[in-house]
Amino acid sequence: MKKITGLFVCVLIAGLVLAGCFGRGGGDQGGEAPLKVAMDLKFPPFTEMDEKGNPKGIEVDIANAFGDYIGREVEIVNTDFSMLIPALETGEADIVICDMTVNEERKEVVDFSEPYLYGRTLALMRKDFARQNNITDEMKPEDFFSIKDARYVGLAGTISVSVPQSYGVPVEEITDVASGLMEINNGTADVMVGANTIIGNHYAYPDTTQIYWGIEEYSQSAMAVKKGNTELLNQANAFVKTMYEDKGFYKAAGDKYDEEIHHYLKDDSLGIDFIIYPPQQ
Repeated sequence: MKKITGLFVCVLIAGLVLAGCFGRGGGDQGGEAPLKVAMDLKFPPFTEMDEKGNPKGIEVDIANAFGDYIGREVEIVNTDFSMLIPALETGEADIVICDMTVNEERKEVVDFSEPYLYGRTLALMRKDFARQNNITDEMKPEDFFSIKDARYVGLAGTISVSVPQSYGVPVEEITDVASGLMEINNGTADVMVGANTIIGNHYAYPDTTQIYWGIEEYSQSAMAVKKGNTELLNQANAFVKTMYEDKGFYKAAGDKYDEEIHHYLKDDSLGIDFIIYPPQQ
């Protein structure tokens, strides 16, 4: 009887050990490894770190909600923006959720989900330049970009340069937005094209600048996965669809993020809806 009892105890202990090992398989519900989400934690209110160094922001919350949706724990992989796609290629990350704009060049190396963020293309201009050229938001973009002798400044490698150039306009390329703002404000440049943050740039210099809202181009940001990862891509697409439903992510958290977007755009009239829907043409 003692031998049987001893054997039973050994089997029981072994079973508990094995159960513990399998139960820790990634620390998630289904035993899968954590979902490794790459993002650059330097872009509030979307991706940043709190005072304790923990990830926080709108897209951090999106990543965690996506993990819940597919039943996997989420591991945030803090990665410089320039290295996000390489992280997918090397397997350091499973997915990128970091306001990554969809473009043809990137589509050659990654697969994108349906978009979940949208960015307007706006032009910050000197107020006297707008007055002298009778610029209104009703002016067609072809007419706006054909204004003679307009001096453009733009951040290298962004729509700040590519959009004006697509209309045949030369652009002085710069490496930081602050210097462009200074040029607009002190009169050495007339126009700087940019995305949603142009609104905040205008409010930094409300007496000397004005926004032109007539540009039709807009950007779409989506989740990115390694080329050919169809399973995760399909899961991402299904999740993005739920985000817009009545009880989805955006509807449930709208009030929280409205305040964040007010601060981000420096405009209390613009909330989360401004960045999650394409602009009306």
